[in-house]
Amino acid sequence: NQTNVPFFLASGKTNRDYVTLVKAAKKVTAESRIIGPTTQKPENLPSNVKWIDTSSDPPDQAIGYPTLREWYAQCVAVCIPLSGDADDTCGYTNMLEAMAMRKPVLMTQSGCLHINPDTDGFGIQIKPRDAQGWADSINHLLKGHEKALGMGNRGREIVERDFTIERFNQDVLGFIETILNKS
Repeated sequence: NQTNVPFFLASGKTNRDYVTLVKAAKKVTAESRIIGPTTQKPENLPSNVKWIDTSSDPPDQAIGYPTLREWYAQCVAVCIPLSGDADDTCGYTNMLEAMAMRKPVLMTQSGCLHINPDTDGFGIQIKPRDAQGWADSINHLLKGHEKALGMGNRGREIVERDFTIERFNQDVLGFIETILNKS
């Protein structure tokens, strides 16, 4: 079920830059839903930002899993605003979840992930602390529905190709064979 109002979804606790994402939200008409720690909540949220405080106990109880799954399914894209540390792997799980749900990924540039939303065609990378870059990327996807669908489909193709139990088993078997051949 799609909502009447398009929205972008962001969630995560570690090394997030929600301040920049909220600055960008002030420059767009779309709603942003952010699930984050109270300590990272920016002041003076605009009316188009819905903030949900995460809980302190894992698994997170901020919203129920059915609601989270529904939000992933309904959002235009998943936003992963990171602190900009080039050696940080934060956001990887969010990225894979978005890809599995056929959602484009808007993500701060990260130098150490083996997969890249831009070059792999499933999203857009944005420079660290670039609120205008975030706003432009959000507006680009709002205006380009077909492009957003294509990015989401590309992400799902990658997940189905590279993140399957068969692929995992093949990689583990290859690793074991390599060890046995060196012994």
